Amino acid sequence: MTKKHFIQIARILKNQRLAIQGIEDNQFENLISNIENQLISVFVDDNPRFDITRFRQATQLTEEERKLAI
Repeated sequence: MTKKHFIQIARILKNQRLAIQGIEDNQFENLISNIENQLISVFVDDNPRFDITRFRQATQLTEEERKLAI
């Protein structure tokens, strides 16, 4: 996989987080986090130098994005 693929996948996770904003049930955030963790495992197997922290940050909503979802 290339950096381009990791960026696309991070964007998908971020978009899903944005879609569930405002929903009271925490199940959806837990589901996305579980998927994220499983993907990270695959990425580390593919590339031992994969930057987990950077990827996690890329999948999180910014304060501005959180405000847009309200």
